[in-house]
Amino acid sequence: MALLLQNVVLDEREPAAIAAEALGVPAADIVEAEVVRRGVDARARSAAVWRGNIRVELSNNEAGVLARNLPGVRQWSERDAVRRSGEMPARTRSWPHRPIVVGAGPAGLFAALRLVEAGAPVLLLERGEPVETRVATVNGFWRGKPLLPDSNLLFGEGGAGTFSDGKVYTRRRDGELGWIFRHLVNAGADPRVLDESWAHLGTDKIRGILPVLRQRLIDGGGEVRFNACVEALLVEGGRCVGVRLKGGEELRGGPVIVAPGHSARDTIEAMLVAGATAEVRPVAIGARVEHPQSLIDAALYPSGRGELPPASYRLAHNPPGGRSAYTFCMCPGGMVVPAQHEPGTNVVNGMSFAARRAVWANSAVIVQVGPEDYGATDARAGQRFQAAIEREAFRLTGSYAAPAQRVDDFLADRASRELPRSSYPFGLVPLDLRELLPPGVIAGMKGALLAFDQKVPGFASAAGVLIAPETRTTSPMRFARGANCESPTLPGLIPSGEGAGWGGGIISAAHDGFVVAEAVIAGG
Repeated sequence: MALLLQNVVLDEREPAAIAAEALGVPAADIVEAEVVRRGVDARARSAAVWRGNIRVELSNNEAGVLARNLPGVRQWSERDAVRRSGEMPARTRSWPHRPIVVGAGPAGLFAALRLVEAGAPVLLLERGEPVETRVATVNGFWRGKPLLPDSNLLFGEGGAGTFSDGKVYTRRRDGELGWIFRHLVNAGADPRVLDESWAHLGTDKIRGILPVLRQRLIDGGGEVRFNACVEALLVEGGRCVGVRLKGGEELRGGPVIVAPGHSARDTIEAMLVAGATAEVRPVAIGARVEHPQSLIDAALYPSGRGELPPASYRLAHNPPGGRSAYTFCMCPGGMVVPAQHEPGTNVVNGMSFAARRAVWANSAVIVQVGPEDYGATDARAGQRFQAAIEREAFRLTGSYAAPAQRVDDFLADRASRELPRSSYPFGLVPLDLRELLPPGVIAGMKGALLAFDQKVPGFASAAGVLIAPETRTTSPMRFARGANCESPTLPGLIPSGEGAGWGGGIISAAHDGFVVAEAVIAGG
């Protein structure tokens, strides 16, 4: 039997010493103590601390400790043990056809991995490059080389998450989610992602993890093909039976799992043309706000940062009768990066390396928009809305430099004459963002920035700069799914992940890949 000690302060001492003091037992009675969950608690303005849960095994008298009804102490359960292991046995079956997975982002990659565990000879197709060459391609674009439409910050092995902070936030680490996390850790992720509430991988770590997962897929009998862009789905007798690549090559198999990512508009168009149905849905747009990390640290760690990680925040503003706004994808110690895949457009996103040592902090400040803003209700309406803003942003600057405005100027409705130093690789052009973003988004951002300043002093000061536009927060449509996760209007096709409207980040997309793979395995 073991005990779980919950919500204790984790200081510089070993877990065993912390547990012995909390339980009121001699240190010699502690057989084993390990931290199984941790997170920074910055709720008290006086001092931020690490808090967490510790699993404790005692040499004797565990029942006696439980009988004392100490706050936050309970028995370690079988469910806790399963959660910790992340075990998820795979079922095997025969495979008369080769499953095809389109897209090597989180959804496609983890769908393929799960299918391989069930003995499937899966074919994984990715329009972009493997991560090793993709990194060089992205860096080349930032240094002035042409933008490659099929391999860039959005497309390529790992999807858009490869060039991101690599957030793996989720309240649970058990069952199916535990399976995903164990794959990540076994491929080289820091084991602390199993425990930390606000864990992240870091773009540099992701670049090392992906080749390991790729090799695991190949060793399991799968095949991975890069620079293989799907331009059409093959349909026979009303059923999807394969894909056609750019260049005309046809590949047959099934089912076909399409995990396009939120920006593969041509792949999404191919799904619609083939007969899949989708509905428009709201998204959120706005700008990246960048501050010195020292400002965020001082605001959230007023007693000093010490050994704590760079401070981060997660903020929301829901005014009565107004538009809700919130921060998204906060990157402490990170940088703002170009996130377009089409020439002549400007889009921004955020990225951090694992150590989060950059001098800036950034996050999206975004406001929800929907069909009433799009001016149409067809499935593609949100995509057109996004694209129009992205093209206008490029027209306003005349280059890949991003439109930007100091936060204090934005609130005062005046164009910025000068801008703070920024992490953005192409530089910034001072503009009045009212020229770019819809009035409802401007109003929502203004209210939010003022509200956020109450929680993070300095947030709305001249030290902050808004870098626009942030439009690719998620997919503005969702594909219908029926039995076995198949498209109800195009059997044999399984839409998956964020681009299909069934995910919203690395872990949720990866989980949807697991879900659709399990549906395929169960379908026999």
